[in-house]
Amino acid sequence: MTVGDAHWHMIDEIDLAGMVSDHAGLGQLCDRLEALADSLPEPPAEETVDFLRSELENRVPIHDARERAMLDRLFGRGSLRALDAAVLAQIGARRTSCVVQAQDLVAALRGDGAVPAPETLGYMLRCFFQACRQAMAFEELGILHLAADRLTPAGRSLLAHSLVRRCGG
Repeated sequence: MTVGDAHWHMIDEIDLAGMVSDHAGLGQLCDRLEALADSLPEPPAEETVDFLRSELENRVPIHDARERAMLDRLFGRGSLRALDAAVLAQIGARRTSCVVQAQDLVAALRGDGAVPAPETLGYMLRCFFQACRQAMAFEELGILHLAADRLTPAGRSLLAHSLVRRCGG
């Protein structure tokens, strides 16, 4: 049996472990960016800026590529129900927005010592980490919907625990 172009198979925790791991790393990056925003108007240390710029420049696009491949593998690109196609489109749009915001932050933290005004930098940081956290939560919720009958108990548990860690307050 096939769903779209993907073979229908049960989705286990091994299928989702890379995404959940990436989300944990992105969550830590968001926490560091939030701490930086909270510390403004104190200028950030140069090594902090270098680290965050590198993470934004590398981690975010790598995550985007991995997620695209995973979703294609799990859900295919064939004929999907309208709601499923809308969920996948929204997941992709949110990820793309995060990549663009990360690129804007990389440009703002360009490494020449010039950092935007604290109000501007704080706004940019908050826009990114809030959007990134929301995108990760939406993706995990979307997968719970898309894979409803295909998730093994271990796969469902992994997603549920990740959502609780990310959104539980």
